[in-house]
Amino acid sequence: MNIPDFPLTPRDIDILEVRVPETLREGCRECGFKHVIFDVNVTLEANGTRVYFLTVECPKCKCEYTDIMEMVAKNENIKYN
Repeated sequence: MNIPDFPLTPRDIDILEVRVPETLREGCRECGFKHVIFDVNVTLEANGTRVYFLTVECPKCKCEYTDIMEMVAKNENIKYN
């Protein structure tokens, strides 16, 4: 995971704990291979929106892509259980 220039909140951790496994369960979006290499990223946009995404590399088909898992506006309330 890349360390952002801003502190991660409990809400960020909740989102990542839910969305990362959901996204990785599908495997590579090109070939479906389940054992991909990935980085977890969170960015804070100028308007306050947090973007949660994976950069994915598949050792089987050699494709590389960015998978945006979720975008949350500054004042948006999301609850994960």
